[in-house]
Amino acid sequence: MARSAAIIKNDPRDLRLVTAGQGISLVGDSITQLALPIMAVDLLGADSLGTGFLGAASTLAYLFIGLQAGVWVDRSSRRAYLLAADLVRVVLLLAIPLAYVLGVLTLPLLIAMQVGLGAATVFFNVAWPAYAPRLASGVTLLKLNARMAIMGEGAGFVGPGLAGALIGIFSAPFVMVVDAVTFAVSYVTLRAIRTPEPPSPKKRNSLVHDLKEGLRALWVRPNLRLITFEGVNGNIAYGIMIGQAIIFQRIDLGFEPALIGAVASAGFLGGFLGSISAPYLVKRVGFGKLLIIGTALFGLNEFLLPLAAFVPRELAPLFSIANFFIGGYFLLIYIVPVTSYRQQAVPDRLLGRVMSINRTLAWGFGATLGFVLGGFLGNAFGRPNALIVGAVLQTVIPIVIFGYARIWRYPTIESAAKFDNRAAAAAER
Repeated sequence: MARSAAIIKNDPRDLRLVTAGQGISLVGDSITQLALPIMAVDLLGADSLGTGFLGAASTLAYLFIGLQAGVWVDRSSRRAYLLAADLVRVVLLLAIPLAYVLGVLTLPLLIAMQVGLGAATVFFNVAWPAYAPRLASGVTLLKLNARMAIMGEGAGFVGPGLAGALIGIFSAPFVMVVDAVTFAVSYVTLRAIRTPEPPSPKKRNSLVHDLKEGLRALWVRPNLRLITFEGVNGNIAYGIMIGQAIIFQRIDLGFEPALIGAVASAGFLGGFLGSISAPYLVKRVGFGKLLIIGTALFGLNEFLLPLAAFVPRELAPLFSIANFFIGGYFLLIYIVPVTSYRQQAVPDRLLGRVMSINRTLAWGFGATLGFVLGGFLGNAFGRPNALIVGAVLQTVIPIVIFGYARIWRYPTIESAAKFDNRAAAAAER
């Protein structure tokens, strides 16, 4: 079984299927990311704290099931979890317009539905990077990761603008139907993949044993450990900034939904270009240097959005668009190589657990704290000041972490992964 799976890996048909399915799903997802907070602000009267709680609801599930999800994903078919997650999201997204039509949609109910969507997303986000190496390997895997990132940014470029237009024509709750359809497409394409997975391990250890094994695998790899710490910090800053960005643009800057969509699209356009650039820049600049330069410039760019509150009103859209475009670019030239690095630094049997631990720390703790903290800061000190706090965190901490690690020593992804694997092997002796 394992032998036939290795022969079929890199099957062009399956790679086309997953590319098409996830590309369509990502368009719908980017629509929802804009439509939900606008719905909360315009229809349900949410303030900064309300939008902060709505954002936190999307990542809260990582705290409760994130670690277990990695163990479960490593124990069985990873594709099965992807399929189940898609079905759950279809049902919950369709429930939002239904609740609106019935007149029972409230902010607490929307937040509760967001928790459910977030729980399904936990399983999908843990299972996908662990499943991808079963479809592709080597250079093909790097290209698949880059392609997925490119599609995510391309979908994000189209999605927010489309969402702004759809919200203008219909009501925001009905836009959720579009996302539900895209998750249904994702389900169908994943179901059609024919590359077999290796058999699930017959020996089952306790949940605690498997979690300890995953934690140890992360901890004994020095680069992976520090990148995880930066992921926590980066997602605290992300939660603050994303949780307050839309309400800041809607209330403080007076942007219409179509303009907010255009600003978000600029961010995804920047990310699209960053995704395309990432493989080239890794070779040209070097893996380690690219991480430290990219994160520093990304952090400095985050000051542009709060500055939009202090410039003449006609310049505010330019500052916002520049912030999202530049931020999207530098974010993706970081994400693409780091994703490939994790997949090379961690053995397949541990990858689901390591990814779940990383996401539990970065998203469950980091992003959830950032969303809530941003809400409190926005209400107490004003949204521009909350955004400045996020920008400071995003600028200073990565320089300290990557400077301490001397991350620039690693010219390639492979060299960083080999260093970590040697360190892990030494720790096992």
